[in-house]
Amino acid sequence: MWNWLVSALGSEATVVLFDGSPFHPQPSALFDMADELGVTLFGVSAKYIDACAKAGLKPIETHKLSTLKTICSTGSTLIPESFEYVYQNIKRDVHLQSMSGGTDLCGCLVAGDPTGPVNKGKYRRLL
Repeated sequence: MWNWLVSALGSEATVVLFDGSPFHPQPSALFDMADELGVTLFGVSAKYIDACAKAGLKPIETHKLSTLKTICSTGSTLIPESFEYVYQNIKRDVHLQSMSGGTDLCGCLVAGDPTGPVNKGKYRRLL
């Protein structure tokens, strides 16, 4: 994903990185940071979303996340239960995309499509 970071900087976007355990110093650490810094695109792994669900996190009740527009998930396919978790416990009006690709091609093979519906457990579009 480093090439996405470089292209974001080239587009004059601000990049926010987190080094360490996403559950330290507390389980809500990434959501705290996203709220505080006004993150618009939140990129995480499918495993992170699953871990948040298993930990019982409900950022929808504890965080504003008013600037958050998109959540991108990669690393493995996002299971249908994780789609439900995001919309019920993180944010209802967010574009959620499960994507897959590789650094060798500097992009995604499949990703989300903000102009169409989000389908639980599926990639949206072959690119």
